[in-house]
Amino acid sequence: MKIAVMGAGAVGCYYGAMLARAGHDVTLIGRPGHVDAMNRDGLLLDFGSSQEYVTVTGNTDAAGVAGSDMILFCVKSTDTVEAGEQIKPFISANTIVLSLQNGVDNAERLGG
Repeated sequence: MKIAVMGAGAVGCYYGAMLARAGHDVTLIGRPGHVDAMNRDGLLLDFGSSQEYVTVTGNTDAAGVAGSDMILFCVKSTDTVEAGEQIKPFISANTIVLSLQNGVDNAERLGG
């Protein structure tokens, strides 16, 4: 499954890494410095007793979600509307968008 993560912070990176580890094609959308490190080294998963690098694709452009079967929407609540508008042109009728955010009204704001 092709999965994009909009918001490569702690939550987005954890779920993205676990999905990539399970064999899915994962692209994480984030800030330039973090994206450069992920593309260069992979994404570090630290389990306390062990660590491993997981291969993911990093992208700084919302267009990186294009063609995804599922988008994990993991941006800060204050960025919901803006980030939603950025990915909107790249979402197909069959794309699943799953909000993994704090807050009670993010899904409504994202869908509006």
